[in-house]
Amino acid sequence: MVGDSSEKGISGGEKKRAAIAMEWVTQTPILFLDEPTSGLDAHAALSVTHHLRSIARTGRTVIAVMHQPSSEMFEIFDDILILCEGYIVYLGERAGLIDYLARLGFPCGMYTNPADHVFNSVLFDSSAFRSDLSYASDTLTSQAPPFSPTSPTAVFSSAERARLLIDEWHKSSEAAALKESVDAPDLTPIEAKQLRRTSSWHVQTKYLAKREMRNALRNTMVIRMRLAQGIVLGLIIGLTFLNTQNRPASVQAQNFSGALFFSAAGQTIMSILSVSNVFAHERVVFLREWRASYYGLPAYFLAKNLVELPIQIIVPIIYSCVCYWPLGFQRDGVKFVIFMVTCIAVNLCGCSLGMLLAIVCKTMSAIVAALPMVLIPLLLFAGLFVNTGNSTVWLRWIQWLSPVKYAFSATMENQFKGYVVDGQPLGDQYLETMQLGPFSIAVNIVFVLAIGLIFWSLAYVALLYSTMKSSGGGLRSAARAKSHQAELLGAPDSRFAASITSPKSD
Repeated sequence: MVGDSSEKGISGGEKKRAAIAMEWVTQTPILFLDEPTSGLDAHAALSVTHHLRSIARTGRTVIAVMHQPSSEMFEIFDDILILCEGYIVYLGERAGLIDYLARLGFPCGMYTNPADHVFNSVLFDSSAFRSDLSYASDTLTSQAPPFSPTSPTAVFSSAERARLLIDEWHKSSEAAALKESVDAPDLTPIEAKQLRRTSSWHVQTKYLAKREMRNALRNTMVIRMRLAQGIVLGLIIGLTFLNTQNRPASVQAQNFSGALFFSAAGQTIMSILSVSNVFAHERVVFLREWRASYYGLPAYFLAKNLVELPIQIIVPIIYSCVCYWPLGFQRDGVKFVIFMVTCIAVNLCGCSLGMLLAIVCKTMSAIVAALPMVLIPLLLFAGLFVNTGNSTVWLRWIQWLSPVKYAFSATMENQFKGYVVDGQPLGDQYLETMQLGPFSIAVNIVFVLAIGLIFWSLAYVALLYSTMKSSGGGLRSAARAKSHQAELLGAPDSRFAASITSPKSD
C-alpha cells in the first residue's frame, strides 16, 4: 500500500519509483523530474536512476534535476546540462564534459567524481578548504587555460567566475554546434498517428477496477465492519420484533410496518454513509490523476461502481437472512426473495445518492451537514409517519421522490396483501388505511431502481462538472486541445520553412 496521511505505507524510494511509474502510465514523450533522488540512500538513488535510463531507452526524453549524483549515477547519464546563475555553462554529451572542463583549466582527477568536481572546483571555489592543490598540476596542459583557479594568482569572485564560465561556453565549439542544430532543425511534418493516444476506455476500466479492488481488499477492517452492519442491524430488528406473528392483530400491524420501514430506511442510510465516505476521501486523488491524463472519467466512474457493487448486494442479503425469519414475516420463499430484492434495490439507490452527495459536497463534514436536509423529507414522506394520501397537498409531491417510500410500499404489499389473522383480512384492511399508492410490488421496485439510476446519472454529471471546473472549463479545454493538435499537424513555422525536410517516398 502506498500510504496516506494516516498510514505510512511504502518507503521513500518506493514512493519515488511509484510517482515515476504514474507519469509513465500516460506514455508521455517527455518526462520532467525535479530531484527524483533527493532524500534517498545511495542504493535507492541508483535504482531510481537505472529506472529512468530504462524509460529513456524506450524512446522517451527524460529530463531530471540531479543534486550531487554519485559517480555510478553520473555514468548512467547520456547528456549533461550545467547551469550557473541561470545561464548555460555546459550542454552536451556526458563523455565530453571532462575534456571540456580540462580545456578551461579545470582538470578532473582520475579518482574524482565528475559531479563533485563540477560543484567543488568549477561552479564554486573550494580551494580555501584544501591544503594541497598540487594534485592537478600534472594534468594541466602546456597551453595556458583561459583561467585557472588553481593558480595562486587567480582570485575570482563568484560573479566573475560565473561570467567567465558563461563567456567561455558561448565561445566554445560545442555551443556553436548546438546553435547550428537549433537554428536549422529537422522539421519533418508530424503525422496524426504519431500523436499520443491513451488506452481505450475498457482497458482503463479493467486496470482501474483491479486497483480499486486491491485497495478495498487491503482495508479488511472496513469490509468486516460493512458486513457486520448487515448482521447487527438484522439482529436488532429481528430481536426487537421477535415472533410478531404470535401477537395480537393490532400489534402485528404496528410491528410489521415498523420493521419494514426501518429495513428500507436502514439500508438506505448505511449505503449512503459508507459510499459517501469513500468517494469524499478519494476525490482529490481522482482529480489529480485525471488532470494528468492517467485515465478518463467514464473508466474511473464505472470501475468504482463495479467494485462497490458486490458489497452493496451482499450486505442486504445478509440482513434479509438474519432478520426475516425471526421477525415472523410470512413463511413463504417467494415473499422472502421479494423482501431481499427490495432491500438490495433500495441499498443500490442509497449508494447512488451517497456518490452524488460526496461529489457535490466534497468533504465529509459538508456531507454530514447536508445529510439531514436530504434524508428527513425522504423518510418523513415514506408512508409510515405521515399518511401520504391525506398529507398537506402542496407537500404531497415529495413522496414520489422518496425511494424509501417505494421500497416501504413494496415490502408492505408483499407482507400484508392477503394476510389473514384469526379469519380476518387484517392485511388488506391495513393497506387500505395506509394509502401507500396504487402501484404493485414490481412497479415499486422498478421505481426504486429508476430513482437510483437518476441519482447515479446526476453523480456522473456532477463529477464531470468538477473535472471541467478543475481544468478551467471543459469546452475551452477541449477547444485548446483541438487547436494545439491542429497546430502540430499544420505547416511548420515560416521562419524555418527552408529547413523543412519532406518525407521520403518509397
